[in-house]
Amino acid sequence: MLAARPEGLPPAGLSDLLRQTGRVSAQADALRARVIAEAERTHAAEEEGFRSTMEWLAAVSGEPAPACRRQLAVAEALERMPETRAAFAAGEVCESKVRLLAQAQALAPEQFARDEANLLARVGAASSQQAPGLLAAWKREADPQAAEAEAERLHEMRALHISKDWSGLLHLSGDLDPASGLLVLEALNSLTDPTHLDADDTRTPPQARADALAEICRRYLDGANGARRPTRVLVTIPWNTLQSGKGLVDTEAGPIGAQTARRITCDATISRVLLDSQSVPVEMGRATRVIPPALRRALDLRDQHCTHPGCRMPARFCDVHHIQHWAQGGTTNLANLRLLCRTHHRDAHDHQPYPKRE
Repeated sequence: MLAARPEGLPPAGLSDLLRQTGRVSAQADALRARVIAEAERTHAAEEEGFRSTMEWLAAVSGEPAPACRRQLAVAEALERMPETRAAFAAGEVCESKVRLLAQAQALAPEQFARDEANLLARVGAASSQQAPGLLAAWKREADPQAAEAEAERLHEMRALHISKDWSGLLHLSGDLDPASGLLVLEALNSLTDPTHLDADDTRTPPQARADALAEICRRYLDGANGARRPTRVLVTIPWNTLQSGKGLVDTEAGPIGAQTARRITCDATISRVLLDSQSVPVEMGRATRVIPPALRRALDLRDQHCTHPGCRMPARFCDVHHIQHWAQGGTTNLANLRLLCRTHHRDAHDHQPYPKRE
């Protein structure tokens, strides 16, 4: 089989050859595990002048220490996993799944010995994405108390770190417990699933997830269950910047462009603020909502969804866009307004001219 030539094979032939290669690779990994186990049993490493089997394995194989440590753990575990060892030697299960099974065996040896044949069959037939979930479910059944303690431990480890770098980018990193993580994944997937995006969407998956997180936050601030309330984000924008559409505006999270400021103020609560020479507010006018609630309801009724050609984002998740911005003299009436989802609202301000309202 090692002499096989993939060049010129049809797709089905390539698939068959890849499956055969996987089987041979698993058999080779199983043989390596037997060699490591025998070296450990006979203290071959010490006879060769090494302090440990792991050190010997790293020197002989050239693999990094973490990989050698994993291989040694699997080799030792297989000595207590007869069903798995036989399937591994036959090439019926890959090394990554054997490693998962070895971890399960270490967790509950007695329960694993009773369930090994069933677990091996289920994990062997599952995809690499499904296998960890199968073993996690088995872990919960094998030791419910440990599973509860682990769930509590994971919850205590939850953390979210937020920092801003010199360029103004906001960095997010952290860990969520499984229950919270499931909520976040479900929310992000609802906005990043390819079936929900335009066919011509050119964003990368990470960009789509970043946009989705910001959109979820915006929707929360706009109010749940379709009840809208002003977004509570305070931004002070110089009047000449708003009129010209050029320059930058400083915010708590970092600088934003004038066009972004215009987009924010298409539908916001506006107050006139007078500043002294030291930029300290000395007078603040009455807050005025740019789009009155009655006008918003009429716009929702007329447009029903984002008016960008081909986009059907529901009205309750859309921004109100001034076709001619009010800072440039545009009127705030139905004729000069249209609904746009956040993505297309951004495009409307960043890439003028923009398609007329449908």
